Amino acid sequence: MSRRIALTRSTLPWIVGALGLMLWALPDVVVLVGFSVLLAYALLPAVALLERVRLGRGRNLSRGVAAAIVMLALVGVVGWLLALAVPRLGAEAAQFASVAPATLRRLLDAIDGWAAAHGYGTVVGPALAQARADLPSLVPQLGGTLAAWTGRVVGGVGSLLGYALVPLLAFYLLADSAAVQSSALRFVPGELRPELQRIGQSVNRALLSYVRGQAVVCLVTGAAAALLLALLQFPAALLLGVLAGLAQLIPYIGFTVTIVTITLVGLSVDPLHAAIGAAVYFAVDWVTGTFITPRVMERYLKMHPFVVTVSVIVGARLLGPAGALLALPGAAILQAVIASLASEPKGSDAAAE
Repeated sequence: MSRRIALTRSTLPWIVGALGLMLWALPDVVVLVGFSVLLAYALLPAVALLERVRLGRGRNLSRGVAAAIVMLALVGVVGWLLALAVPRLGAEAAQFASVAPATLRRLLDAIDGWAAAHGYGTVVGPALAQARADLPSLVPQLGGTLAAWTGRVVGGVGSLLGYALVPLLAFYLLADSAAVQSSALRFVPGELRPELQRIGQSVNRALLSYVRGQAVVCLVTGAAAALLLALLQFPAALLLGVLAGLAQLIPYIGFTVTIVTITLVGLSVDPLHAAIGAAVYFAVDWVTGTFITPRVMERYLKMHPFVVTVSVIVGARLLGPAGALLALPGAAILQAVIASLASEPKGSDAAAE
């Protein structure tokens, strides 16, 4: 082993310790940078495709211009979808708030009648009476809970400014990745830079594998949800399928937003559609999380489903919902770093001699 490799491996634990300290002291910054890196990797194929566009005289579209076009298109599409969806969801939420007490009251009456007919009236009667008494406060409590969850998500990244910085940082990574890497390496002693560049290549391959695997999971989930909701004659089934696919990027929060949206859209038809639609999405999400995601990530990241599941739990415990999203790419990075340190770079033996 060369002196350079030995020096790198003795110094890297201090670098990892510094990163761990940053994770503990500045979790919002870690989440912001993590989201930016993931967004950049997700958009990388589109940028590479635009770079092939011919402008004449043997010139192609520059990487910076291609990155700007992709990012502006993404921001425009997201803004359009929000402008389209938010007013409708607000109207559906108002309708839900108006019909929820009456719908639940009818449901309680049906349960009460069934229990009385089968001799369980004395058992469930007190619980049903308490539920009827709590109905007037149910909707305000639900609204307060949703508001608290929303505040937690926004506060987890720092502020709305943090969300606005994600596409900006991702643009820098897409347009000037080489310059960003060169600038970051200036903070590292010169003798460590070649080895860190080698490790960086392994990390790059790991993140690309994660993005491919996550794209497969999102595509399968979105297609399954859209198809089943279309068979149920749900309004905007395709749009709901897209939302279900994107929800896989944000565990827990994505599921909550999607199932609430499907329920509200279903209520525009009738309560039965709302209940069946929510049940169908719950089943699709459960099948995806239990069978598809672990197996896909095992194939692309070479991780056992046990490791995948534990990584998500640890990430959620450390950083909340954002940590659940960053857990798998974080585990992939850690795995790539350890594998790189355990292997010898080509030509190291010759260099040592």
